[in-house]
Amino acid sequence: MNCARSPFNEMKTYMAAFATAEACDSNTALLASGELRALEPIFKIYGQRRSFSGPIVTLKVFEDNVLVRQLLETRGEGRVLVIDGGGSKRCALVGGNLAQSAQNMGWSGIVVNGCIRDVDEINACDIGVRALGSNPLKSNKKAIGEKHVPISIAGTLIRDGEWLYADSDGILISKMELSI
Repeated sequence: MNCARSPFNEMKTYMAAFATAEACDSNTALLASGELRALEPIFKIYGQRRSFSGPIVTLKVFEDNVLVRQLLETRGEGRVLVIDGGGSKRCALVGGNLAQSAQNMGWSGIVVNGCIRDVDEINACDIGVRALGSNPLKSNKKAIGEKHVPISIAGTLIRDGEWLYADSDGILISKMELSI
């Protein structure tokens, strides 16, 4: 697997200098109303993009990554795939090949409420990835799950089409695109 830069990633750079802490400080009204929410700090940081953002695509699966592959093999157009894997740490939902595909197809990032594998390969990719941890076991292949549905991870309800902002300080979910 080779995570060389993809032409899709050259199309638009998302959130090069965005800081989640500054976003919280300057959007207290949005925080108070619940239009801007911070995920609980449970995720580890992977991939070369330490900060990333984009419109959210939601996916709910459990120990099955067929739908993950289906989505990441479509044009990402700067979006972020947020996967509710039920918090399972018994197998990986994303590996090096899927991270490569996501990078090549122009996804900005992937957030997994579950595990990844092929950490060294993912860390070589120009994509942002957050996950609970890593596990070398692959997932089931039954194509069971739901796309574009509300999900709840890390103490937060997340809806398809909302915006995600991630950096080394944490992950924010916003009902709308924030001005940077």
